[in-house]
Amino acid sequence: MLGIQTFANHKNDIDIYPFLSDHDGRLTITKEQVKQRADIFISYGIMDYAPLEYAKPDIEIYYWGNNKLDQCIRYRSMLLKNKKNRKVTEMEKKLIGHLEQKFTEIEERETQELQIFTSCFNRTRKQKQDVILVRDSWDKQVNEKSYTVSLSV
Repeated sequence: MLGIQTFANHKNDIDIYPFLSDHDGRLTITKEQVKQRADIFISYGIMDYAPLEYAKPDIEIYYWGNNKLDQCIRYRSMLLKNKKNRKVTEMEKKLIGHLEQKFTEIEERETQELQIFTSCFNRTRKQKQDVILVRDSWDKQVNEKSYTVSLSV
C-alpha cells in the first residue's frame, strides 16, 4: 500500500491514499484517482485545506509502515463503532434525512478502507516507519509519469 504526500503552499498538506499494488508489485495511479482521493481526504474537514491545485509541486510517494497503519485502523474502527452505537434522535433524522445516502456511502468506504488497512501486504512486514520511495516535482504537464522502485522490508 502506497500513499502520496503533497505539500501545501498555505493551510495544510494533503495525504492521498490508499493505493494498492497488484501481486507483481505494479501500481497504476490515474490523475482522476489522485483527485478523488484528495477530495475524500479534504471532505472529512479535520483541518483547513486549500485545493490540491494550489499545493507545491513537490510530492513524496511512500510505503506505509505499521505505525501509520495501526493509527488508521484504530481511527476507522472507532468511527465505525461509534456510529453503530449512537442513537439518532427524531429531530436529527428529519435534519439529516436527505444525507442518509451520503452517510451510507461514507460508511461503506470506511469499512472497505479498514479492510484494506488490516489485510494489505504492509501489515505482514516488520517495517514500523513509513518509507519514502520517490521524491518528485509534479510541475510540468505530462501525460504519464513512471517510477521504478525497489523495496526491501
